[in-house]
Amino acid sequence: MPNFTVAAGLLVCLIIILGGQGALAGISRVKLTNPTYPGRCVLDGYTTMMPGQIRKVPNVPCASVKCDSDLYATFTNCPIVDPPKGCKQRDFVNPNRDFPACCERKYECKAKN
Repeated sequence: MPNFTVAAGLLVCLIIILGGQGALAGISRVKLTNPTYPGRCVLDGYTTMMPGQIRKVPNVPCASVKCDSDLYATFTNCPIVDPPKGCKQRDFVNPNRDFPACCERKYECKAKN
């Protein structure tokens, strides 16, 4: 579990750093292994992945993780997109979709006078 916490922390840092960078996505790589599960990436006590496997990140609304052949996990979040002028970005439209389809966002826009 501590490794997953480190990975999640790195992902949040990348989101903050890349916040004003247009449509870039945050990407981080973290070595996630556990001797109990050799040859697998171990995300937490319940989630293991084989090299090459890609899935949504557990307990995160919309992000993916890939277990690489070197047992590093590559985390990717949604691209950062500026909302239309006069609008505020809100929640994901459907966080249950597969990544990256789940990245679609809702917007709250001011009514034009």
